[in-house]
Amino acid sequence: MTNRERFLKTLRFETVDHPPLSGAGNPWPYTRTLWEQQGLPTGVDLPEYFGLEPTPRRHVGIDTLLWPPFEEVVLESADEYIVKIDKHGVKVRNFKDEASMPEHLAYPVKGPESLGWLREKLDWNTPGRIDPGWQAGAERDRAAGNLVFANGGMYFAFLNEHMGTAALMTAYFDHPEFIHAVNDLLCTLCEQTLRTVLPEFTLDMMGYHEDMAYKTASLISPSMFKEFMTPYYRRVTALTGPAGIDVHVMDSDGNIRELIPLWLECGINVMTPCEVAAGMDVAALRREYGGTLGMIGGFDKRILASSKPAIKAELERLRPVIEGGGYIPMCDHGVPPDVPFEHYAYLVELLKSLYGM
Repeated sequence: MTNRERFLKTLRFETVDHPPLSGAGNPWPYTRTLWEQQGLPTGVDLPEYFGLEPTPRRHVGIDTLLWPPFEEVVLESADEYIVKIDKHGVKVRNFKDEASMPEHLAYPVKGPESLGWLREKLDWNTPGRIDPGWQAGAERDRAAGNLVFANGGMYFAFLNEHMGTAALMTAYFDHPEFIHAVNDLLCTLCEQTLRTVLPEFTLDMMGYHEDMAYKTASLISPSMFKEFMTPYYRRVTALTGPAGIDVHVMDSDGNIRELIPLWLECGINVMTPCEVAAGMDVAALRREYGGTLGMIGGFDKRILASSKPAIKAELERLRPVIEGGGYIPMCDHGVPPDVPFEHYAYLVELLKSLYGM
């Protein structure tokens, strides 16, 4: 059984020899730097070193966001940090060692007055948006065992990332027509991608990214979700359903408990990263949703940083969920710098033992 087959079958609750051994998740760049001071050989390939079974995900090769992207421009460079305009057009400040998330200083989208240039950068016909070799690339990825997916949309996260949370929250009330206009542009790109790809190539899955919750709840209400997001998800899944694409993976941080049933209604059926600190307990979610909800993540990064006995106890708590299918255990986000290399290695060995490897 290939890793690609393990990934898809696991999330479909089908029989597998074991879930894909993806390890404990991907370390931050600074985490990797520290691990190389703690015993990880410098420069080694992490999956190869641990004997993991990676399931690389490769986008099908048609851009469904701003095109062309903004040119990155460095505005200031100091000893420890850098200030730049990134490819999204956002002015950010970040430590050079990337030991933390970047600080967002200014955003390119100001509101309805930005709709003109947004229409240009979200135009399907913009030269370069479609890689002329997309099909050959997708077939190479498939032959290499990679998962090939397309973007299903970012109907909250796009504007959140390009205009900032505070401005977006007020725009929902002051300029709802602007939110719909942008989401329609984004959805049209996803629809056109599917109409281009599906007659020639069968995708493995669809991917979505929203990041629309904090520690305790969603950033918008269920009624706002149904007004501003549901119609666009359904336009996408109306095309994927007849094509047999049944794995739809939503990447959204925070406590998304009140959003899960709304996503399920739209056909989005796998959640990641299932942040434990935000109340996303995969054991509780399994009891609530049974075999209707797939999950990736859900291993508390705080426990991964704490002690080996705690790591072992947490994995035992998650064992019934793992054995029940539909779940791929990983750290509930990128592995932060406070996780010792020894603890990561220990969790990998425990997973191997659990999987009979």
